[in-house]
Amino acid sequence: MLLASAVVVWEWLNEHGRWRPYSPAVCHHIEAVIRSDPRAASVVLGQVDSRLSPYIIDLHSMHQFRQDTGKKTEHTQMKLKKKEK
Repeated sequence: MLLASAVVVWEWLNEHGRWRPYSPAVCHHIEAVIRSDPRAASVVLGQVDSRLSPYIIDLHSMHQFRQDTGKKTEHTQMKLKKKEK
């Protein structure tokens, strides 16, 4: 079964064009928000990591935004990765 042998990893595209993973805690939070409300419009990243308090992910556009400036900063994506044994 794919889900039993995979984990969800959320990533953001940095200024150098490289995909960088969010921490496992942030990935878990994003997935929990989506599970609790599949129609959720956004995820507030500061609820799980205070360093990310200005940021939200718009789940419809899959972009990360800074709440304090309204600036769209990066694309986000979700990947399934095989669990390490």
